[in-house]
Amino acid sequence: MKIMVPLDTSELSASALPLAERLARAFGAELLIVTVADADLLGSLAEFAEVEGAQPIEIVESYLKRMSAAVSVSIQVEMLATNDPATGLVERAGRGDVEMIVMASHGRSAIQRWMMGSVSERVVRGATVPVTVVPAPWRVTVPAHRTEAATAQT
Repeated sequence: MKIMVPLDTSELSASALPLAERLARAFGAELLIVTVADADLLGSLAEFAEVEGAQPIEIVESYLKRMSAAVSVSIQVEMLATNDPATGLVERAGRGDVEMIVMASHGRSAIQRWMMGSVSERVVRGATVPVTVVPAPWRVTVPAHRTEAATAQT
């Protein structure tokens, strides 16, 4: 069993890794970390890569190595070359070896989703395997009873 975790080099996308790792451990699964090396991602890394004296693709490869080292379960890493991340992710998940996708949502508003599209929304709609969407960390709220308990312990 493989659990696919799409990462786009942002901290936000990496926020899905802890849950994916826990699920992989619980199910005895392997993680498949996938990055879509589209023109937007590589373009956004171009200036940073120039400062580092590297190519944007090398920055992505380095990022994937760091993320792989951060988890304690079996892991595979793939880079997809497509300019439509959602379609690329859905197609990769549809190859038959992925049984679940765990990905982060950027938490965009309805207007932002309309203007920019939502990769997670498109993956949910197109995938043939279960998809767990981890909300953006700033959207997660702590129930009042947990906050009160934490305050009482300090």
